[in-house]
Amino acid sequence: MTTSLTPADHARAVDWLRANWSTAERPLIPMIRRRFDAGPIEAVAILREASPHRREVPA
Repeated sequence: MTTSLTPADHARAVDWLRANWSTAERPLIPMIRRRFDAGPIEAVAILREASPHRREVPA
């Protein structure tokens, strides 16, 4: 059973995925869920934050 990640664990997951984007196991969402014990919505949030394809939203 997954529990919500702490903000520090979430940030650690984002940092890890950014650093390992090109070599991380695919598909990414199941890998994030297994590796970080994240729920499905949390895994998508981690993926979106770490993605090199992320668009910056103007302030």
